[in-house]
Amino acid sequence: MKALIFDFGGIISLPKGLFYIPIFPDTEMWHKAENGEIPEEDFWQKLAEYYRKSSEEVLQTLFDEKQLNLPLIEFLKSKKGQMKFGFINNGLDKLMGKFINEWDLRSFFDVMINSAKERLSKPDPKIFNLACERLNLSPSDCVYIGRKEHYVDTARSLGMRGFVYNDFENFKSQIQQLGLLL
Repeated sequence: MKALIFDFGGIISLPKGLFYIPIFPDTEMWHKAENGEIPEEDFWQKLAEYYRKSSEEVLQTLFDEKQLNLPLIEFLKSKKGQMKFGFINNGLDKLMGKFINEWDLRSFFDVMINSAKERLSKPDPKIFNLACERLNLSPSDCVYIGRKEHYVDTARSLGMRGFVYNDFENFKSQIQQLGLLL
């Protein structure tokens, strides 16, 4: 194996549980924004109206509700150069940009794919193939670590190995079972 590709939310980005943020009721609009089907700025405006805050305040609140998975990042830093690392995110491009910049994700990850920018989302096989293409690897050279079984199933159908991420200890156990990064 030459690369680990992660799901972003729930693996790299973990919830802090600090705030009660009411769920934006128009999930269809949210998914359209995440898939790049509607202009993201229009969606941020709708979020601002819904939450009765500026779009920058909403962005900051959504960012503040997350924390970087530090044990995972420390592990990846210790293995940098031995393998390539990437992630795939179904999410808003503006929020993803804030995570990338604030958490300095470019220093850990070789490839960072966001659905809104690519106009593709998991579990579409094209987004997994895009990650492999940008890593200059075939799917058989990659392991996908996802937070949902159907995402992992899609990656496996393309020839990747994969498993569902539960927590960092389980992650270490799973990659050891695959004979990786011991």
